[in-house]
Amino acid sequence: MNELSPIADAIRHYKLNADGGYEEWSKVPCTHTYRMHVPSQGFDVQGAAEVEEVIFGWLSEQGAKQTLLDIVELGDNVTCFLKIENADGTEIFMTEVFQILDGAVNEIWAL
Repeated sequence: MNELSPIADAIRHYKLNADGGYEEWSKVPCTHTYRMHVPSQGFDVQGAAEVEEVIFGWLSEQGAKQTLLDIVELGDNVTCFLKIENADGTEIFMTEVFQILDGAVNEIWAL
């Protein structure tokens, strides 16, 4: 993993400490109306309260554990390559793309 901007480093820190849940995620600077899209689950949420309830609620229900495989920053985008393992041992490989606006996360696509 190469040297990263402060926002990309904050995302990396969260991903390396994702077992801290929403409390760790809340340390990453985000716009007030940031959105997260997870098409495979039908999630399209906006703002911290919805992300905490829907996304982190789902991760908790699944017993999901994230492993950061790589992180790449290119311009105003940060891409994380992840392995997610559910409580039943199912592994999912996922890519998350974070759009950055003025040093804060504005939009996230989990693909």
